[in-house]
Amino acid sequence: KKKGKREKKSRMVRAVASRIVPRQRVSKAMAKAIAAEDAMMKDLVQSADAPLSAARIPTRAGSDFRMANVGMRPMGNSRRVFLLNPYLDAEEMEGLAHRIHALSRNEAINSILIATDDEDDLAMNCLPRYVTEMNTPHSFGGFNMDYDPVPGSTWHVAGGYDPLKLAEMVGAADGSEEQAKYLMDNIRKLALATKGEQSGGENVTRIPVITMPHGIVTDAGYALCMGGYVLATRQTSFRILNPSRGLSFDPVGFSYILPRLGWTHGQRSAKYPGCGMLLALAGYEANCFDMVETDLATHLVSDSAALPLLEYNLSGIQPWNQQRLVEKDPRNYGERARRDTNAPFRNKTIAYLVEELSEHSSNPNNSFPLDYTAVNAEDPALDTDHVPWDTGFFSSELVDYAAHFHSIFEKETSLEGIMTRFRETAASQSTTVEGQETSRIAKEIVSRMEQQSPLALRVVYQLLKMGIQLNSTMENCMQLEMNAQLNMIRQSDFQEWAKHVRKHGGDEKKAPAFQGWKHKSVKEVTADEVELRATTSS
Repeated sequence: KKKGKREKKSRMVRAVASRIVPRQRVSKAMAKAIAAEDAMMKDLVQSADAPLSAARIPTRAGSDFRMANVGMRPMGNSRRVFLLNPYLDAEEMEGLAHRIHALSRNEAINSILIATDDEDDLAMNCLPRYVTEMNTPHSFGGFNMDYDPVPGSTWHVAGGYDPLKLAEMVGAADGSEEQAKYLMDNIRKLALATKGEQSGGENVTRIPVITMPHGIVTDAGYALCMGGYVLATRQTSFRILNPSRGLSFDPVGFSYILPRLGWTHGQRSAKYPGCGMLLALAGYEANCFDMVETDLATHLVSDSAALPLLEYNLSGIQPWNQQRLVEKDPRNYGERARRDTNAPFRNKTIAYLVEELSEHSSNPNNSFPLDYTAVNAEDPALDTDHVPWDTGFFSSELVDYAAHFHSIFEKETSLEGIMTRFRETAASQSTTVEGQETSRIAKEIVSRMEQQSPLALRVVYQLLKMGIQLNSTMENCMQLEMNAQLNMIRQSDFQEWAKHVRKHGGDEKKAPAFQGWKHKSVKEVTADEVELRATTSS
């Protein structure tokens, strides 16, 4: 009897534990698949093609995620990347780039999800949100469930590397140049791995990378937002901070991307090159609406509460190699292999899922506004089908500013000319409300530009001019950006900025704006200095 009671109690404990910690309920098939993936990753790390840094990315429940800045977990037929710190070191970037590159060609999964929300992933041992909140009711009725970490602030999702640590590393005498090259090269690798390859036969990317950054993304952090889908929440924003640090673009491809904002889907932003200029030169912080209207984000979701639903559906969608509507054509022995008849149907379910969860898409052809006539067909005032999205429902201040000052960005062919025109507009006197508002905005824009490092500003402007050329590609723009950044990190502007921030507690956000730049204005920066920094290989 005692033995029977002990067995019964043991079964009850296991049953309760399995409800509290769902990850303990692992079937034999799942355990076999996990063991096989562990063995595969071990072989990859030991092989010549895989860097040892791949082992720096923890992937299992037994792994110590507390020692890492990024982690990865299996999530059914998908894989989830957890960003535990906005800053990664060079080895973590290399390891993550390798894993994303390898998994994006793995036909046995359906997607890679890089996401954050309001919860602490580390406190939940980096479990997918739909697992930890399995029994928690969610409301998807359109109400915003997000909250700020601190009033007036937001989450810092991804920033690439810690600039203060970079300055410390560059200041060291031994091996600093090679370490800096290693860091910049791994930023480039991470951006290319996330972006994927659309041609190349067997090397073509099969698995879409989905990013849902719930907070601000800065500079090199955008390397994680170059996949097929970028889902912005109401808290998502993007900003380029490097010129305010005395640095140029990180090798992510901004000199190629920013001059072409909105080109992919023919958005309104494609008409106004000022969109990219304001982001690069003035440090403008693009909110979620700006990002979708410029294609920096592909979709807008209501809030981060959609993450568990997204995870749950991705975990159950069939792997890439099982997504088919047409059975394989039979062929006789000796016949040549026929084309993949199911190629047009693969990844379609992922696309439909993202569209269903989104409020708006950067591709106008994919936007399906709610048909309010279905709710009350008798009231014609509720029929909004004829109203375009950019009229009242959806607008971007970034695009509006670029359109309003389009004549400045279109006619002026030099950075000095652009800043002079903005100063003139800011100083103009007007009696109309519209004119006064124009002066106020112009004053704010030129004030932001004047706070940046003059040398960094000139180098960034030169890179943008080179990136818009017809023969430019993403890859050669990244190489130019890498060369420029390796030159810029050794300049006095960056080192003095780092000393200034450390002097004020080491928090970049709390330190006052640095004003001790080597050059007092962009006019003092010579063309030779710009040419040397922007085009010369380090």
